[in-house]
This record gives sequence, structure tokens and C-alpha cells, in this order.
Amino acid sequence: MYILQQRIEDMFDKKDFEVFNDTTLPGRLSLIKTNLDPKFEVLGSDLQKQLEEEYQEKFYMKIAKHQRRTKNPPPDTWLAINQDKKGYKKTPHIEFGLWPDCYFITFSLLADIRNRTAYYPILKKYQAEIIADGWGVSNDHTASLLKPAIELPAVIKHYEKVKSSDLVIGFELAVTDPIVKAGDYDELLADKFMQLSKYLVLFNQEAAQ
Repeated sequence: MYILQQRIEDMFDKKDFEVFNDTTLPGRLSLIKTNLDPKFEVLGSDLQKQLEEEYQEKFYMKIAKHQRRTKNPPPDTWLAINQDKKGYKKTPHIEFGLWPDCYFITFSLLADIRNRTAYYPILKKYQAEIIADGWGVSNDHTASLLKPAIELPAVIKHYEKVKSSDLVIGFELAVTDPIVKAGDYDELLADKFMQLSKYLVLFNQEAAQ
């Protein structure tokens, strides 16, 4: 299991979700900046360091700032790590964040990713492994519900045919889960992130061949 190097006792807890109780844009942004972004900074920096040590490659971190929002409060918030310093949205990337009902850790290939078709055969190559590992899957990075892993072949097929769709693989920990109620699950989240990171590295390596 991955051990947090910058350990903060019970860094994440069920109070994290209180940021979504504020329905105003400035109020929620202020709560995210005060309550969540410092935690993202600690966890993200720690994960970035661990990834670089493990894979001997360069990784880049970005914490969502929601700067383009002018009216509605953000429905979720996150940090993202990828391997392209120009930005993460058009490249394979991993996110850790919160929806109002869960924490999420997702590996994503978004609809407008660069060289999209290069990832189709890679997805099929690793689909059996992804299913065996039990990751959730989805065609929509803007929704919090992941489908069971067994649906991955259909999700890949949809991603190939529908150009506006995403490809999402990941893990969710519901706010109602007994693990969250009990507390002390920082290392579980970090461990899931590190497990999922192998696909970020593999997909980048194979797409570059």
C-alpha cells in the first residue's frame, strides 16, 4: 500500500463535502479554496513526487480553479496529474476530486483528446485487465456515477462511435460509505490513485510508439 510521505492525520474527512452546501458561486469557491485546495496541494505534490520516483518520468499537477465560471457554482472540484506540461485536458490524465456525493479517482481520455484514435487499440489491449481489477467505467466525465467494470467493452465501443463521448476509468468512495463515516482513509485514496496511474504511463508510452 502507498504511504503518504507528507502525512496529515485524517487529512480528508466527511466535512469535505460541506463545501457543496453553499449554493452561491462566490461562497462555494471560497470554501473550496479554503477547505479543499490546501489538501489537494499536499496530496497532489506527494503523489507527483511518488510517481516521478516510481516511473522515472516527469509528471505535472493542476488544481482546478474554476476561473471561467461567472454564475453557477462548480458541481465538483479536483486536482489532475498528467505527463504534458502544456495542459492535461487534451492528454490522458488522472483526477482526484469530489462530487457532492463521493470522492472520485479517474483516468480519463476526454472527447477532444489529441490523437484520439490512437487510444482505441490500447483500450482494447488492456480491457481485460481493467475489468479484472474492478474499476468503474463511464462515457461521461461530467457525471459522478461509474458503471460496473464488466460494461467496459460497451463503453469503449461507444467512445469509438460517438465523438462527443469520453472514456473514464476509476473508483468512487461514497460519502455514505462506512469507510468515510469511520474516517482515516487518506491512504486508501492515495493507493487507488497510484494503482490507476499505471494506465496513464502505459497509454502514453504505447501511443507514442
